[in-house]
Amino acid sequence: MFGKEKLKQIAETVLKLSKADQTEVILSVSGNSLTRFANNEIHQNMAWKDLGISVRVIIDKKIGVASTNSFDKRSLKEAVEKATELAKLQEPDPDFVSLPKPEDISDVENDIFFATEGELAEGAHTVIREALSEHLTASGAYANDVSELAVANSLGIFAYHAGSSCNLSTIVMGKSSSGFAADVARNAADVDAQRVAKTAVSKTLQSSDPEDIEPGEYEVILEPQAVSEMMAFFQWYGPNARIYHEKSSYLSEKMGQKVFGENITLIDDPFHELVFPMPFDFEGYPKKKIMFVENGVLRNIAYDSYYAHKYKTENTGHALPAPNTLGPIPLHLYIAPGDKTRDDMIKNVKRGLLVTRLWYVRVLNPKVLNITGMTRDGTFLIEDGNIVKPVKNLRFNQSIPDALHNVVAIENKLTQLASFEGELIGLAPALHIRKWEFSSATLF
Repeated sequence: MFGKEKLKQIAETVLKLSKADQTEVILSVSGNSLTRFANNEIHQNMAWKDLGISVRVIIDKKIGVASTNSFDKRSLKEAVEKATELAKLQEPDPDFVSLPKPEDISDVENDIFFATEGELAEGAHTVIREALSEHLTASGAYANDVSELAVANSLGIFAYHAGSSCNLSTIVMGKSSSGFAADVARNAADVDAQRVAKTAVSKTLQSSDPEDIEPGEYEVILEPQAVSEMMAFFQWYGPNARIYHEKSSYLSEKMGQKVFGENITLIDDPFHELVFPMPFDFEGYPKKKIMFVENGVLRNIAYDSYYAHKYKTENTGHALPAPNTLGPIPLHLYIAPGDKTRDDMIKNVKRGLLVTRLWYVRVLNPKVLNITGMTRDGTFLIEDGNIVKPVKNLRFNQSIPDALHNVVAIENKLTQLASFEGELIGLAPALHIRKWEFSSATLF
């Protein structure tokens, strides 16, 4: 890894090379290792290092971005020249005002942990051993990701953060069923491989010989992994300033109005004790805890510097790396926990389904946040408060807002889940939802 001072020197070199009105540089360094297993055998151990630099220049409101994966002086110079060349070819963006100026950034620990090949292999072996004991077949991966991020601009910003994660996940297969489990933590010592193994094996055994079930409207208990897979699409298409102001979001023109049930509060907290802290965004602007939805009422949406200037409001610190056509997105969003245990939630279901996770989820209509996908790795029928039998998977077509209008109960704890961003950790409780629309059945 390079360290804070070395990356600061590189950033200063880039800024001195630029003659643009304003210049921004993002530096990333990563070290990754991965152990994969399939058919109850480890078949791949690999490790790699990577680095990257992205330069954004602004000349008379014309913006150019170039990147490279080398930090030598020639590459840095070429990246600045390319970004400058591209900026001169652009039309001026009348809505661009300025890159952000320096603000105080919260201090967080930059602890990083490197897992050894032995630790990753031992975690995989724990899962394989548990699967073999029940004559099942385990596949999965155990990854360790370490990263450094530095952001600097010509207005005086320099921000640095380092972090790491270890993520073990598995799918265990039986003759007629499968089970999923995962765990994520800062270092390998805190990943509970035994719990991952026992959970996945237990799900596989419990869901063997699933029976047919008719599609239709059911009560559902979504376990945290399924809730996270649903809410990922809300993060992208919900409280996003670009989509909100283009009136393409379900939330557009509803600030201060009730958008979900009164028991739904959505918080974006990059400093939550269960997540990896991220003190600034990809423009080096400080992050903070923000409540987006309070008791069902829309209170805030996410802004970066561009949209904050454009709509004359506060920058909330949600910028992604330039060029960003997606808009600002909250990456630490979670549903505030409720007051029920998962067992109590199941006991309150008259007839419904317990869903372990969702799969191949896609957006049907981003304006109304309709999604489609499949259940997977353990779906069970609940009758009169008891899990009575496994059932075959179902396809669903479901509106996320409708689901969040019909939440009967929320689990009293948050589960840590690996996010698509790798280093980040997502949080989710289980949800009891009154109505969930399953459109078709499957043969498995």
